[in-house]
Amino acid sequence: MTYAVRKISRPKWEVKTELGPDSIQADAITSDLRTKGNSLSLWECRSLGSLGEIVLALAASMDQAEKIDIAWVEIDLLHENDFALKRTEGNTPIEDLRDKHIDVVDLDLHKLGKVATILANCIRRKGHFRRFRRSEVKEILRKALRENRFPVNKLGTRLREELNIS
Repeated sequence: MTYAVRKISRPKWEVKTELGPDSIQADAITSDLRTKGNSLSLWECRSLGSLGEIVLALAASMDQAEKIDIAWVEIDLLHENDFALKRTEGNTPIEDLRDKHIDVVDLDLHKLGKVATILANCIRRKGHFRRFRRSEVKEILRKALRENRFPVNKLGTRLREELNIS
């Protein structure tokens, strides 16, 4: 099965009792589902066993190592809900992962709300989320460097310092 993966802030997707049992916090939408050009950036993952690859794509372009929360939905679920997907080049220094990037395109308020509802259901009812601890993120980066997946100079100075490499 193929999944669409998005970096999130897990606490923003928790149910707030004062908002209602099926509510989605506005912060989850305005922060975690920020769009550009009416498109939402996602990463394609062919199996849950390769979620680390998505974390690598994300972490390699960060300024510093930090925990990464990700959530995923089945690509088929997006197709079933008539979302248009477009393959675009991902913004990551990991060249062999750039083609794993997709956008949900032609979004408006209604469609973005529908994406939020689908994602919330996947997180809350199916448990489709995972936190990669800071130490795991650092190890994913170190492993990719050992395997020569990308040159060390593609990492930011602070991230190189955190990984104890120059």
